[in-house]
Amino acid sequence: MSIDLPDEYQANQTGTGICSSPPDDQASRPLTAGRKRGRNLGLGSRNLTRAGKTCAHQSGKAFATRGTLAERWSVFAKWLEQTQGGKRMEDINRDHVMAYGQALKARVERDELKASTAQLYVSAVNSIMTSATQGEWQTVSPTRDCGIPKRRYIPETSKAMPQAQHDQLQACIDDERIVALLNLQRTLGLRFKESALLDAQKALGQAHRENRITVFSGTKGGKRRHVLVSTEAMAALETAASLQDGRLMIPANLRYVDFRDHCYRQAQQLQFQFHGQRHNYAQQRYQALTGVPAPINTDIAKSAWPAYMAMQLHIDESTAEKLDQRARRILSQELGHERLEVVCVYIG
Repeated sequence: MSIDLPDEYQANQTGTGICSSPPDDQASRPLTAGRKRGRNLGLGSRNLTRAGKTCAHQSGKAFATRGTLAERWSVFAKWLEQTQGGKRMEDINRDHVMAYGQALKARVERDELKASTAQLYVSAVNSIMTSATQGEWQTVSPTRDCGIPKRRYIPETSKAMPQAQHDQLQACIDDERIVALLNLQRTLGLRFKESALLDAQKALGQAHRENRITVFSGTKGGKRRHVLVSTEAMAALETAASLQDGRLMIPANLRYVDFRDHCYRQAQQLQFQFHGQRHNYAQQRYQALTGVPAPINTDIAKSAWPAYMAMQLHIDESTAEKLDQRARRILSQELGHERLEVVCVYIG
C-alpha cells in the first residue's frame, strides 16, 4: 500500500508492518498511564499533526530545528493515520515507529531515499515523543530497530559556502554582528553557537600572544580545542572584538536564544546556512595542510586519491597517504570531532 506523500518523504508500506518480534511490555504499551491532561498528552490540540508541531515549537531548540522537526513529524502523523488509523499521541508505541522506519528502509533499498534522511525522520519522531511524554518515551533506533543502513560519511557535493556568496552576504546583511560571526566561522571553523559564545576580546589577546585561540564555550560536550589563527582569522577577531559590548558576541541586552533566533531568521530570509562557513574552513585548511584541493572539490574516487596526491605533489603513494591522514587528524582536532571519519562530511 503506497502512501500519498510528497516524493521526498513518501513511505511505501510494501513488505513492512508491525515488527514480528514480540515487544516488551513498555515498548507496546500506549503512553496513557497516569495522564489526564487532555487529548494528545495535553498539547492543546485534538489534531495529531498540530499537536506535534506545538511540541516542536515548545522544545527550546534552534529556530530552524523546530521547523524541521514539525515538518518531519507531520509526515509521520499522516503515515500513521493512513496506515495504522492512529490519531492520538496516547496510542503511539514503539511498534508504530518501527513500522514507519521499516517503510522508510524499503524506500532506501529502492534508492528513493538516502539512508541519512530516513534516519533523521525516525529521529524526529523520537524527539517529539520524548518531549511530549516528558521523557517516558523509549527511543527507537533507526539502524538497530528499523534496519535502516548506517550513515555514510562521504558526501556527494560540497556544502561549503562559495566565496561569491560569502562576499554577497558581506554586502547585503545590515547587522554587522552577523557579518562578524560569519567571518569567525569561516576563518576559524567555528560552529554557530561557538562563534556567538566567543569572548572575541579575550580570544584576540590570546591570538596575539600564542597565534592560536582556545574554543570551549558552546562546544559539543564542553570539550576544549585549540585553533591556529591565520591572518584572515586575526582580522575577523579584531572586527568581532570591536563590536563586542559584553562578555560574548551576543548583544548585552539579549539572551542567547533570542539572538540565535534573530540570526537564523536572517539566514532563512537570505537563504544561506551558517554551517557552510565551517565546511569552507575545513576544505581550505585541508588544502593548506596538503597542497592539494579537498577531495570533495575534485572528481577523484576515494580509492584513487593517494595516487592522485602522489602525482600532484611528486611524492610516492605511501607518503601521500600519510600526508592525507595527518591532515585529517589535524582537522578532526580543530573542528572538535572525536571520530576521524566525520571529517569526511566536510572534505570528502
